[in-house]
Amino acid sequence: MSKITKRIVDSASACAKDKYFWDSELPGFGLKVTPTGRKVYVLQYRVDGRNGRTRRVTIGTHGVLTSDQARS
Repeated sequence: MSKITKRIVDSASACAKDKYFWDSELPGFGLKVTPTGRKVYVLQYRVDGRNGRTRRVTIGTHGVLTSDQARS
């Protein structure tokens, strides 16, 4: 786990399944790389506390947003 920067995003490659990279400085902020190579910024959170369901919301696509824009 490390801070998601342009270097991390550019080096992330596609796999057979969705792959997630989580930011070390901002809890819940991450990058999702799809099998087609599409890169999107996501936010993950829990509903109803520690034992609640996990939800993920797409913030935006890499290219339209930079990692700094998505973080803020």
